[in-house]
Amino acid sequence: MMKKVLYFAMLLLVISPLKAQIDRSKQPEPGPAPEINLEEPQAFSLKNGLRVLVVENHKLPRASANLNIDIPPIFEGELAGANALLSSMLGKGSQSIKKDAFEEEVDYLGARLNFGSSSAFASSLSRYFPRVLELMADAALNPNFLQEEFDKEKEKLMEGIKSDENSVPAAARRVESLITYGKNHPYGEYISEESVNNVQLADVKNYYAKNFNPENAYLIIIGDVDFATVKKQVTKLFKNWKGKASEAIPFPAAKNAEALEINFVDMPNAVQSEVSVDFTTEVKKTDADYFPMLLANAILGGGGQARLFLNLREDKGYTYGSYSSFRTDKNTRSRIRAFASVRNAVTDSSVVELVKEIKKIQELPVSQEELDQAKAKYVGDFVLALERPSTIARYALSILTEGLPADFYTTYLQKINAVSIEDIQRVTQKYFHLDRARIFVTGKGSEVLENLEKTAPLGSPLSIRFFDKYGNDAERPNYDAALPEGVNAASVIASYFDAIGGREKAESIRSKREVANASMQGMTLEIESKKTNQQQSFLAVKMMGNTMQKMVVNKDKGYNEAQGQRMPMGEEQLTAALADTAVFAELALDPATISLAGVADVNGVKAYELKVSDSKSYFYAVDSHLKIKISETQEMQGNTITQETLIGDYKAVDGLLFPHKVTQSFGPQKIDFITSSIELNVDFAEEDFQ
Repeated sequence: MMKKVLYFAMLLLVISPLKAQIDRSKQPEPGPAPEINLEEPQAFSLKNGLRVLVVENHKLPRASANLNIDIPPIFEGELAGANALLSSMLGKGSQSIKKDAFEEEVDYLGARLNFGSSSAFASSLSRYFPRVLELMADAALNPNFLQEEFDKEKEKLMEGIKSDENSVPAAARRVESLITYGKNHPYGEYISEESVNNVQLADVKNYYAKNFNPENAYLIIIGDVDFATVKKQVTKLFKNWKGKASEAIPFPAAKNAEALEINFVDMPNAVQSEVSVDFTTEVKKTDADYFPMLLANAILGGGGQARLFLNLREDKGYTYGSYSSFRTDKNTRSRIRAFASVRNAVTDSSVVELVKEIKKIQELPVSQEELDQAKAKYVGDFVLALERPSTIARYALSILTEGLPADFYTTYLQKINAVSIEDIQRVTQKYFHLDRARIFVTGKGSEVLENLEKTAPLGSPLSIRFFDKYGNDAERPNYDAALPEGVNAASVIASYFDAIGGREKAESIRSKREVANASMQGMTLEIESKKTNQQQSFLAVKMMGNTMQKMVVNKDKGYNEAQGQRMPMGEEQLTAALADTAVFAELALDPATISLAGVADVNGVKAYELKVSDSKSYFYAVDSHLKIKISETQEMQGNTITQETLIGDYKAVDGLLFPHKVTQSFGPQKIDFITSSIELNVDFAEEDFQ
């Protein structure tokens, strides 16, 4: 025991003077960049041109194979969607193995296989890897393009397009790409219902034959494998693969704007605006200025410690996050984009702040602390990535396909650490073409456009070009002329009651029972709803006769129940639930709290938008006066979520029209609820609401 005491006493004597010498108020000086010794993958080539890279790593009993075909960007034109269909059809078995048997064997082996229009991937335990690699090669080189599968995948693609029809982010990205690159550029075109309808199975086969070839293909195998064994197996599986490399078809170069301008897309259903400052630039990955550009982007908008985030979120509170991206591409110009999703009320202010931060990083030197922080993150991420065997293969592939110097990655950190404050200012002044950038704003014009037209981030208001959600030129929306004379919130509600059978008739309904069905993930749901005019409601969701969820409201109390667990409603939740107990929601509206926002487009139908609260709107068709949509926004896990309910298929029940189809959006997924029966003035038992 005495020896231990003496040992610790001596240790403290040694440590104490060292501790006193450390000034913890100062950030430690960054050390030299760690020396990078990248292991060279073992490699071989087949006579057909396929190049194979093998990285042996025996730490875990797993292996993977990644097939990449280095093809130039493809402009699909009237057949946009053919490559997407090719991606979805590959991996559905092969000419020798039917789809069901193929998928069953993959599951049995515990493997993972994915396919793209110019790629394939397989991963499994190493003891099953030879068979898994064989399955991947067979499915990739001998696809069984069946008409039945083509029709299924085409229908899925159509459903995806329809689900994005009113998505504000989807419209924003579509227009940004189209205007930035041009409609005749592979990165500017988009998949539409019309183009998908043009695609036939023969087109998919043609795309495969032209582009899925070995001459510019690379197969990367990583993991618990033996090089000699892999070489023998790969040669056997891929030696008969034939095909010539597809020729690159020239496409127009991306062009920036003539001067800084705003490109506006009106989306009447938007609850927040998608805002970005976008321009292309000439810097390439092979340029010496690539590394200062990486760090400039990191300082501007590379994460939670970057300037855009600290300004627009932490300081101003405009958004949940604002970032920037710098993307190089060997086939076209690089792209720089600073962006945020912001509240409608601060759309114009957000434009000003995005431009201000880009201008600031050009005009004023960044701080040493910002530069050191950006460097430290790159060094940390780079060193961490080297622990993954896939990194070695990925870097080797990049050197081969992007024309990079052989020492590009071994000297990567040296080049990062060599970047100076002066370098950051020099490259931002040279490559940040703010004077020819486009400011994209996709949002609700009736709420944001007036202030946006006054926005002057560089001293004078900017010119605004208008586009529809597909990138076509459009006229400035005329919101002043949207409402006919005499139309107001009260008249819209009155017309609605006239359309469904009369307000007096509606007021005579004291209760309603409704049963509807829906299909979700292959399962049928039954929804039973009961409502009275005494602030009582009951909603049960059943599956195979079993009640999965239930919500009950009875005047001054309510609860939710799921899987047998009952949760009483809080005050705020109960208030919201009571507002939905009315048989006709319009009878419960307070005229003093509602307003007519204007005319909106609901899937091609002109509709009056009635704002019934800060977060909820009802939409009534201008022609029929029937309610056709409900839109509600809510905060969920730090994000603003818009939930849309489409209403239609009105049918008469005891002299009143009721909708018999309701389509509910749950993010990108939409579920149709089809009403099977409606009963009015039912005498419910009091225990129904207990």
